Amino acid sequence: MLWSLLFCSLIASFNTESIQLNGTETNQSSIYEDGNKLKYTSDRAVDGDVDICTNTVEEMNSWWRIDLMGVYRISSIQIFNKPSTHSDISGAEIYIGYSPEFNRTADLKFETIGNFQIGNWNNFTSNGNVSGRYITVIYPKEKPLVLCEVKINGTKEESPFMLIQENKTWEEALSYCRAQNMDLASIFDANTQTLVELEAMKATTDFVWLGLGHICILDFWFWVNDHCLTFEYWALESGTDVCDVSAAMEKNGEHHWHKKNADQQLNFICAK
Repeated sequence: MLWSLLFCSLIASFNTESIQLNGTETNQSSIYEDGNKLKYTSDRAVDGDVDICTNTVEEMNSWWRIDLMGVYRISSIQIFNKPSTHSDISGAEIYIGYSPEFNRTADLKFETIGNFQIGNWNNFTSNGNVSGRYITVIYPKEKPLVLCEVKINGTKEESPFMLIQENKTWEEALSYCRAQNMDLASIFDANTQTLVELEAMKATTDFVWLGLGHICILDFWFWVNDHCLTFEYWALESGTDVCDVSAAMEKNGEHHWHKKNADQQLNFICAK
């Protein structure tokens, strides 16, 4: 009985599935164009056809990136390249992270590709503890990066946040969330920042209220759930610490935090 329970728990812990890449966004460092004006764009690596490939120009640190439009715990990544010029991408590196910026120091290296097998699926696995929204393949050489098809397996992280598409002041938003046995959203790290970003993108206002308030007399910022302000993502032009301000996140762009007059009426995000 004990062994059967252990076996079932192991199956559950590795119960991942193929991530549907329809609706995701891809990008790459440059686009190769052949003599027939055919452009080898980034989306060709996730179109389901192993004979249609993406291709950058020859450059140093060429890269390809996918935005999964969610936070996933990644169990494996598979890459297939058909036989052609530059198909061997041995030495390329795979990174997983939360930021779309081309900054490898902010991402976790998932794999350095060793002996890449052309004409076969190359499978790169993890223990399931690697999470992120963006997956980037970087070629740290002065060569083009070619990817014919990419498959990704993993488990989507359920968001603990909920966007409310009603316009309220910061105090009204806080009262609304608490009346629903929730609270205004607090952000502790890059993971929760990303989950809130995904909710903010659905807003009908340009900014959304967060659960980050300001005590004027002490010049002190605080999360409404009493969590310490250990992670910050302020916009450079977010203004000075004045009275009657609270924090709001950008709907678009880099989703930085801004100091806004607390009497403004904005959409807001509750923590379930």
